[in-house]
Amino acid sequence: MRLHSKIQRLRSPERMMCLSSLYTLLLLLFCFPPPLLVQGMIVRLAGVGRRGPNEGRVEVFHNGVWGTVCDDEVNLNLANVVCRELGFQRGYTWAHSAKFGQGQGPIWLDNLRCKGTELSIAHCRFNGWGVTDCTHAEDLGVICSPERRPGFSPVSLEEAPSSSRQQPNPTGQRNLSPPQTPYPPAAPAAQGPVRGHEIALNRNPTSSRRTVISPQENGHEIQISRRNRDGSRVSQPVSPALPQGHQLPSRLANGAAYRTREETTPQAVQRVSRQPQPHSQLQSERRSDRYHQSSGNHVEPDPVYPDMGLETDTQYLQGSESVHLEEARLRPVLSTNHGGLVSEGVLEVKHAGKWRHVCNRGWDLSNSRVVCGMLGFPAAEAFDQNAYRKLWDSKLSDPSSRLRTQISKKAYWVEKVHCQGLENSLSQCQAQLLLPRSDAVPCRGGMHAVVRCVPGSQFTRNGRAPAPPAVPPVVRLKAGPRLGEGRVEVLREGKWGTVCDHLWDVTAASVVCRELGFGTAKEALKNAQLGQGTGPIHMNSVQCTGRERSITECQYRPVPLYTCKHTQDVSVRCNVPNTGMQARVRLAGGREPAEGRVEVLMEVNGAKRWGSVCSENWGINEAMVVCRQLGLGFAARAHQETWYWPSSSDAGEVVLSGTHCIGTEMSIQQCRRNTHVYCPRGGEGRAAGVTCVDTAPDLVLDAQLVQETAYLEDRPLHMLTCANEENCLSSSAARMNWPYGHRRLLRFSSRIMNLGRADFRPRATRESWVWHQCHRHYHSIEVFTHYDLLTLNGTKVAEGHKASFCLEDTYCPDGVYKRYACYNMGEQGISVGCWDTYRHDIDCQWVDITDIRPGEYIFQVEVNPSLDMAESDFQNNVMRCRCKYDGARVYMFGCHAGDAYSAEAEDLFDHQRQISNNFL
Repeated sequence: MRLHSKIQRLRSPERMMCLSSLYTLLLLLFCFPPPLLVQGMIVRLAGVGRRGPNEGRVEVFHNGVWGTVCDDEVNLNLANVVCRELGFQRGYTWAHSAKFGQGQGPIWLDNLRCKGTELSIAHCRFNGWGVTDCTHAEDLGVICSPERRPGFSPVSLEEAPSSSRQQPNPTGQRNLSPPQTPYPPAAPAAQGPVRGHEIALNRNPTSSRRTVISPQENGHEIQISRRNRDGSRVSQPVSPALPQGHQLPSRLANGAAYRTREETTPQAVQRVSRQPQPHSQLQSERRSDRYHQSSGNHVEPDPVYPDMGLETDTQYLQGSESVHLEEARLRPVLSTNHGGLVSEGVLEVKHAGKWRHVCNRGWDLSNSRVVCGMLGFPAAEAFDQNAYRKLWDSKLSDPSSRLRTQISKKAYWVEKVHCQGLENSLSQCQAQLLLPRSDAVPCRGGMHAVVRCVPGSQFTRNGRAPAPPAVPPVVRLKAGPRLGEGRVEVLREGKWGTVCDHLWDVTAASVVCRELGFGTAKEALKNAQLGQGTGPIHMNSVQCTGRERSITECQYRPVPLYTCKHTQDVSVRCNVPNTGMQARVRLAGGREPAEGRVEVLMEVNGAKRWGSVCSENWGINEAMVVCRQLGLGFAARAHQETWYWPSSSDAGEVVLSGTHCIGTEMSIQQCRRNTHVYCPRGGEGRAAGVTCVDTAPDLVLDAQLVQETAYLEDRPLHMLTCANEENCLSSSAARMNWPYGHRRLLRFSSRIMNLGRADFRPRATRESWVWHQCHRHYHSIEVFTHYDLLTLNGTKVAEGHKASFCLEDTYCPDGVYKRYACYNMGEQGISVGCWDTYRHDIDCQWVDITDIRPGEYIFQVEVNPSLDMAESDFQNNVMRCRCKYDGARVYMFGCHAGDAYSAEAEDLFDHQRQISNNFL
């Protein structure tokens, strides 16, 4: 009122000038509000290896201590917020893994999630001050643009930018004083136990911690102080949304209903919602590795217990509600397993990004079965847990043990889990973080749950090749790029067939996975997503309860003829235990992660060493095993020269030679090899290498067409000139009186289909193709197919082969475009779903049987016999027929793919002719 009366007494020009100055001041305050110092937080860039003041390790000043920021879940939005807070125009990028050196002190911020519009990183969502599971090896750095924001003075490398002095200053002066605590001292502590919050009303409008939202805001500041365990207090800043004057929000009116612990912010309250927060797989793996570098679900015994998240009562007010458990792992506290298969240990589960222990009160074998299925094991078993109980009690009796303080925290436990045993994951079970009770002690009288899993038979030989099953399997997986993946095939009446995808679900897929020695199913795939099969389709509308031991025990319907196609074949992806084998091989020097020189970890003179592999006899089967062991799919190439891929510094010597793999081994160490390293080719540029791919072709011969088109022809020699040039006749043809006479030929048509997931392409490039004058086109492959006539005991009595082939799409189904043709030096190959037909009337499409006596034989055709080109499945490249030759006519019957029948049925085919046809 005094100011108003004075203005009234002023002359009109002076009054207008005064009002104009006042309005200008208010406008400046509105456009350039004082900086928002959140809890006295200051940001700066520091570290080693900095090229300028615009880059460095991010450090935060909080509670009087400088600390760092963890690089988990960082993106460019965070870098932009940090750089603008420091006075730079924008952020170029961020640097992880302590690129600018490891900091000291606490790690104040972790899991920062910024939108990019915040004024300070303190306004971003994060775990809470000092709530982290990181180490200083993960300190975050940023690289900002060198341009400064308007109003911010330039800085040099010697004086790193800090948010405490990055205010727009028209005079160019900067406050170089060290950061002071911006909060007023709290009131003296009350005597005795104190509950709730202290509320300090700051009447000083010029307080340094005043948060200015608008020029009109007035009244009192509300400062909420929390108490540390040692009795000290730390102030918490006022929210911008606080009301004016002394009025308190309704949620603060009842202190018992609204209690905040350990720096709980509005962002933290959002984080503890029931829905799981998104977490990258890389972060999950890195957090698992922080308990030591190990593999799989193995974590070294360590007294450090799971990470404690925010303890907010809002998370536990309704503890009876179910929660989402994301992952599970076993910690082998009673063993010293290093990198191997872990099938027993203390259970830890992840909820909202934090690992917790599960209380064993109410824990049963059904829960353990679900956990084991998640970890890749088919079953769980009960066992004596007295040793774990003794260890638990001994830790509780130790005054220095952290366990005594950890178990009293609610964030340590998942107190109850209830599964029926049929679930595929703990996320499908009912779980409660905290049970309703009168006292505040969780899991009273209990301890952490312990689980023992039963590994599949293929994982129980301590790194050696799996033993053959005692009972022949009735289900198998085919053409899968990785272990535990593939098309489901079932054996019925000695014939392997596929399953139609009607009603196919994860429950049925889990029955298949457990039957094969894996865990539960991750995915139940339909529509031949992992490739089409051949032969009969045995089952349709499969419905399982989850308790069956075999898919053959499930309810299903037979498949009437022509009602289901192989385009509807089902596949599965199973949970597989991590045996640590992936850590025993690596690729070096490649331009991409899926290619490079093969380096293996072998025991040499009692010590484990990395080294290269001798490329002598290195082929596609060995390369397939390496790619599968690394989880990289199929092998596209097996390289015997790798001079263009440098080796690692610690793997210059050859440590493995004479490698011979069947192709079904789970690791290169399980293949046959030389006892002592012998490599005449030498290592270095001649070491073995691989190129891996996620998809591959799969060639299958049409057995029905061979059976239906076989016949005999006596062909004059003067019509076999081109065939003789390609060595398509038997050796006795060279002793004949050319061009007189004839040769007796067993002729047939063949159709090679590509049922895989990638086009089949010749290995040779177009520049190396050979022009053949007789056929009038280029040949891209030499010896692509072998035709053999065998006795019943397997002796070869006649053979034929096409010395070279031209690959093209002879026929494609509706909707598939022909991409390859031999004419005019076109691109050669076989597209997915198409086939290449070789008619019976072209040269070399025969076997010369001129010198063969009448009798019973086995006719065999093998595609890609030398394994020059990669495929997803080599077992179906052979087709066999029974052949009866009476001297004038030939009969073909029982034609089938080589892996279409059980071993017993195949034995009957060889000796007793008791086998039926196996057509596509």
